[in-house]
Amino acid sequence: MDSGQWTPANRAHYNLRDTIARCIVQVYPKSWTAIYMALDNVGMWNIRSENWSRRYLGQQFYLRVHSPANSWRDELPIPKNAILCGKARGHHTRPL
Repeated sequence: MDSGQWTPANRAHYNLRDTIARCIVQVYPKSWTAIYMALDNVGMWNIRSENWSRRYLGQQFYLRVHSPANSWRDELPIPKNAILCGKARGHHTRPL
């Protein structure tokens, strides 16, 4: 956590030995916070702000944990009628 703009040089100052385990982190105005998450299964994870009124500002994102093995237990394929955007636009989805 620091103020100002994040740069790759900030990685040298991350606390990787004595980290704090918590479910909630603060990000102060004009600041940044580095977050380390252990994601224990494949699929889509939604990382979001708990402040509902700020979600429209983009304070959430989806992260996909990929595995080369098809695991129907953990992740179903993207439905055929899904609206794709960004880098996914123009790619085909697997059949459901």
